[in-house]
Amino acid sequence: MTTQFTRLPIRLLLALILSSIQVKALAQTCQHEMPATEAYKEAVFFYPCELSAPTPATTLTAGYNNTYRNLQWMAEAMTDAGYVVLAMSPIDIYGDVPQWTAAHLGGQKTLVAENNRIDSPLKGKIDIERRGIAGFSMGGGGTLLAGSELQKDVKALAAFAPFLKAEDRLKVNVAVPTMILAGDRDLLVTNESIEEIYGRVTSAGVDNALAVYRNGRHQQWYRAEITTNRESYKAMAIAWFDLYLKGDKSAAKSLETIREDVGKNEELLSRYELNIQQ
Repeated sequence: MTTQFTRLPIRLLLALILSSIQVKALAQTCQHEMPATEAYKEAVFFYPCELSAPTPATTLTAGYNNTYRNLQWMAEAMTDAGYVVLAMSPIDIYGDVPQWTAAHLGGQKTLVAENNRIDSPLKGKIDIERRGIAGFSMGGGGTLLAGSELQKDVKALAAFAPFLKAEDRLKVNVAVPTMILAGDRDLLVTNESIEEIYGRVTSAGVDNALAVYRNGRHQQWYRAEITTNRESYKAMAIAWFDLYLKGDKSAAKSLETIREDVGKNEELLSRYELNIQQ
């Protein structure tokens, strides 16, 4: 992309993106619980109350020893931005990545079923052709593996500090635009593992982005008392979904402006890769 944009510090730009999203948001959030299935132990829908048309949707999970509540702040931000979010906890929160992969695969089926269920408040209000997957840590690994299985049945992936064992990284074979957010001080999801995972994403030939946060740590995602970078995480993930689930071309401009700024006047990101065909 060659279009020039006014340069702003990344923190300010991301704040403006999130502010714009919130201005456009619907006023009230509704939610309803779903019964447990063989794929997940608990699940809750978050969605704008005043939906009047089919709306893009995503599944969302947190990580090891987490329930969906640890990432409820992301679910609520996405809902404020106009998405239907199915936030889930896997069957065994002390299990391995396949538990989170199964939750996402089952959750995607639930999105379709809930759109068709005659007595659902979401009947006819989920755009089943514009579905995404998002998750953190083992949920991020599950996002990539579920996305690799579903291929183009979903339209975008967002993996937050994705954890995958070395042998599972080889299974990453995504077919849709994929964003990875990571931290360069994450002791669990190392820079080396992110490099290998991102290499698998880029080799797939899909639109992609990698944002590595300076001094970013794993705990910033799930511990209630540590909220560093969360406003940025929200803005980045929502901009990615806005571009690929809503088709909002202005989101591409925002993401490109951030790339132009990295290394020039801001210390938020230590690395930012952006490869989009717009």
